[in-house]
Amino acid sequence: MIDGGIREFADVAELERIATEGWSSGVRAFVQAGAGDGRGIRANRAAHAKWSLRARVLVDVSCVDTATTALGVPLDLPMMIAPSAVHTLVWPEGEVATARGARDANTIMVLSSATGRSIEDVTAVGGNLWFQLYWGSDRAEVRRLIDLAADRGCRALCLTVDMPVPPLLGSEMRRGVAGVAHVRPKYLPPHGGSLTGAWAHDQRLSWRDLAWLRDVCDLPIVIKGIMAAEDAVCAAECGADGIVVSNHGGRALDTPVGTMDVLPAIVAALDQANAHTDVFVDGGFRHGSEIVVALALGARAVLIGRPALWALAVGGAPAVTRLIKLMGHELSSTMARVGSTAISEIDVSRIGAASSIQEIV
Repeated sequence: MIDGGIREFADVAELERIATEGWSSGVRAFVQAGAGDGRGIRANRAAHAKWSLRARVLVDVSCVDTATTALGVPLDLPMMIAPSAVHTLVWPEGEVATARGARDANTIMVLSSATGRSIEDVTAVGGNLWFQLYWGSDRAEVRRLIDLAADRGCRALCLTVDMPVPPLLGSEMRRGVAGVAHVRPKYLPPHGGSLTGAWAHDQRLSWRDLAWLRDVCDLPIVIKGIMAAEDAVCAAECGADGIVVSNHGGRALDTPVGTMDVLPAIVAALDQANAHTDVFVDGGFRHGSEIVVALALGARAVLIGRPALWALAVGGAPAVTRLIKLMGHELSSTMARVGSTAISEIDVSRIGAASSIQEIV
């Protein structure tokens, strides 16, 4: 045991094993599983293996700086905590503890609409928080949540757009949803043990509706769930301040395409459109070296979802902070080995395609 009772973990793989071995089968399935046969989850991890790092030598790496910004907010490293549901499933304090862990690591936590704790409780912790919104059919309620998040100090609104209809679930995820049917997220309708009841998303939404959102929301707007270059350009044209390249952690469309598979084309399309839009990416990040690749491909920062829940489960806020700092150490070490002493120096010259081990030019 370390850090006042946190179970020791040397890497994210060990953290996952320690955390999940103590969970009920329902919680384990709900957190770990995805849509359909889980192809999206596997694709996210497989996409990371398609890239290699190019070692560079005899560079002065006595000082490596991992600091960056996200929507202009300074961060100690380009890694944030993605929105995920009901953290109270794995730790009594839930999102309050996660926010405290993120604050102490000087990074951003994106608070889910499916939070187990109220916006007021979580924002009371301080630190840098964004609020993730599922846009339901009750526009007055949407406006209320936006205003509440802004009034309580959230620094951005993260609109999830890849769940217009309930996902097609495989048997494992169905067991997971049934196993946590007793849990009631704060700002979403209960599903009654399935995803076929009340749905928290307005199926009529289109790009045109973002004009209304921009009118009523003074916060920066980040569109989460982008997996196509065309949609990234549409988001920029609609005034989005940022996008998150995301397949919802493999929980939306069951298809074997990972986020890192589509990131290069999305970044290229935004560059061609001369869009000044921050690009973030999530999906299966488990090591600081994978952050280097994402940044080399044009991402501003990455988001982690399941690993934050694993850390929360093994030690609350201190373990979340420890996870972030561990991946930050991996990031710093990898940067030194590819000859980059600052985030701004990470570009495509630092990586290659693993299949051919050739330079990207």
